[in-house]
Amino acid sequence: MLKSSKELLVTSLKFPGDVLLGEMLLSFSGRGSLLVENYRTIVLYSDTLIKLQGKNYCLLIHGTRLSIEYYNQEEMKIAGQIQSVEFK
Repeated sequence: MLKSSKELLVTSLKFPGDVLLGEMLLSFSGRGSLLVENYRTIVLYSDTLIKLQGKNYCLLIHGTRLSIEYYNQEEMKIAGQIQSVEFK
């Protein structure tokens, strides 16, 4: 399989993929907390669904009692009962 020039750069320079490729980085703390880095914007926000736009795709977080504890330009912390995460 052929690698793109960005993928080759990431591999050869040993940079994390999220830095050069603009990938979202997800860090779970059980089912009750999710830290999302490198998102672009909040598309939809309710207590059962949060939809975030990334560089290359959307991230959908499904659950109950979902809330955004804090957010800034680089990261966001989501709390609640997380049931599933979907990439679109």
